[in-house]
Amino acid sequence: MHFSTATALSVIALASSVFAGPLGQNRRDNGDDNNTDIDIFPSADHYDDWAICKGKVTKNQFPQLQAPSNDGGCVRYFQGIDITGVVTMVNLYHKDGINSACDCASACLERPETCTNWVFKHTFAGAAIDDNKRSCTLYSSPNLPLGVTLDYNLNQSIGFGVVGMNAQQGCDAPQTFLDANSTMPDKFGVSGFAVRDTLQRQYC
Repeated sequence: MHFSTATALSVIALASSVFAGPLGQNRRDNGDDNNTDIDIFPSADHYDDWAICKGKVTKNQFPQLQAPSNDGGCVRYFQGIDITGVVTMVNLYHKDGINSACDCASACLERPETCTNWVFKHTFAGAAIDDNKRSCTLYSSPNLPLGVTLDYNLNQSIGFGVVGMNAQQGCDAPQTFLDANSTMPDKFGVSGFAVRDTLQRQYC
């Protein structure tokens, strides 16, 4: 079969347009694996360097937990500060089986439709309520930044449970404390995120 120069150029142009389309387009992440400004994430073998609650928040409990091993664990946490907000407050105490931050993170993961962040800290509710131990509070919203205030329309909201403060005035994330006067920081207080994506995978 004979091709003229014009025919050959037409075929090349057609091929170029095909490969530039959805099936053959240049990948947007081309070269990103070798770009340290883009690939900023630690490899799976470094997960353990930062994970808390390994063996306590596991894939056996949460099969869709995105952790590199069955031991699980959480890496989305903040030691000594409270990043939680005010919406959908659920308070859990020692009498409810809360003995550690791992129990608190698990409680949030068990409620993926209403909880995205949790805090394990002293709330000073009184010995009759919290046995003078750290307690767990679950929320659906995180702490707002200092320059933001939100006024929630409770009449049009659903699934929010308790709103601890409305309007919510933003602030820098508070520390966790050992005393009700907030003078003794508690380095073992901790808060974190726990979320579920559209593929039902869970993260903490």
